[in-house]
Amino acid sequence: MIRLLAILVLIAGLAACGGNVAPAPQEQFYRLQATPLADAGPAAGLAIGRFFADSIYAERPLVYGDPADPHSARQYHYHLWLYPPAQLVRDHLAQTLGARQADFAERRIEGRVLRFDRVGRQAVVELELRVVQGREAVFDRRYAAEETASGDGLRAHVEASERALATIYGRFLADLRTRR
Repeated sequence: MIRLLAILVLIAGLAACGGNVAPAPQEQFYRLQATPLADAGPAAGLAIGRFFADSIYAERPLVYGDPADPHSARQYHYHLWLYPPAQLVRDHLAQTLGARQADFAERRIEGRVLRFDRVGRQAVVELELRVVQGREAVFDRRYAAEETASGDGLRAHVEASERALATIYGRFLADLRTRR
């Protein structure tokens, strides 16, 4: 009888615990929206080749840092990019320039995502962009931009990231113009 009572108390205790567990937060996915350029200028005719990212930038969670601790970076658990940042930036650049994506085109833009962070209200983006002719890089430069989000939410951060990318693309295109 004591065994039966102990089992009933255990079952009642387990049932009570199950009713108090909050549901897990729902995952939220973010994507970039491109604004196509009317004239890609010096990038006209270039395909968009491979883009890479290392470490936490090769994963889908949004990366954030604390302005008071610039040596650390963390990932959100439930706030994710639709695709890893290298793919997002590649797609965004292709849409912005109206270019096709072709990993092995004779003339192409390739890149690497070095930073794609949220630091306080700042979107911090750093890319390495290069123009490749055949197998040789004929132009290679790093670009960085920071944009302040219009609000505290992650949607505002995504929009600030889009503006930072537009700034980088503008600098890249200007450098290509002066290089000619």
